[in-house]
Amino acid sequence: MHNKQRDRLIARLGRLWIDEQDHLRIADMIRGLDTRYDLTEKAARERRVVEVVTQLTERLANAFERLSAIEEKMILDIACGSNTSKAPASLHIDTPFGEMRIGRSTRGYAAQFEPWFCRMLLELGARPVGVDFGDLEQEAFTHYRVDLGQEGALDFLHPRSFDAIQDSRLFGSPEFTAQFPSQADRLKVAQEIRRQEERLLKRGGIMIHSDAAALLKSTVES
Repeated sequence: MHNKQRDRLIARLGRLWIDEQDHLRIADMIRGLDTRYDLTEKAARERRVVEVVTQLTERLANAFERLSAIEEKMILDIACGSNTSKAPASLHIDTPFGEMRIGRSTRGYAAQFEPWFCRMLLELGARPVGVDFGDLEQEAFTHYRVDLGQEGALDFLHPRSFDAIQDSRLFGSPEFTAQFPSQADRLKVAQEIRRQEERLLKRGGIMIHSDAAALLKSTVES
C-alpha cells in the first residue's frame, strides 16, 4: 500500500462518518498507524491487513455516531491480537473472512493478527485495554497477558469498569483453534467470555462486537 493507496483507504473509511472532523480523525489515525506500526509496508505484504483495519473501523462506525464520543473512554479488547501470532504448519481455521486451510507456509498470517484495534483506539484518543496470550510488551496501550482458555482469567478486572467491549479475534485465531479443536470446548470458553463481558461492561455501555455471543447464538439456532 503506497501513499496513493493509503489516501484511498482514508477516503473510503472517512465516508463512514458525516462530520468533517471525523474525516480528519480517520486520516490522522491511518497516518499514525503508518508512522508507528508500518501499516503501509505490512499491507503491501499482507492484503488482509487492510481488510482487518476496514472491518474494525466499520464496527466503530456502527457503535459510535461520532468518533469524538470515544475520547477518554475505557474500551476493552478481548483477544486483541499480538506481535507473536503464527499459524500452525497445517490447520483448518475460521477467520473473520471465512474458513481457510493453512499449509506449510504461514506467510500472510502475522500482521493481520497484530493488535490493530487497540492501536486504532489509542490513535483516536480512547483508553484501550488489550488482553491476549501473545507478546504485547512494546505496545503503548494498557495490556495484560492472559490465557483466555482458563475459567476466571479475567476476574482480576474490576466489574463495570469499561465503557465499551469487543471480542472478535479469539475464535478465529490459529493458536486458539489449535489449543481447542473441539467445538464443545470452544463453547465453554465462549460462555465464560460472555459472562465476563456482562460483568465488566458499565451500565449503558456499548458492546461493539462479540464473537462469543455470535458463536453461542448460532449454536442455539442450529
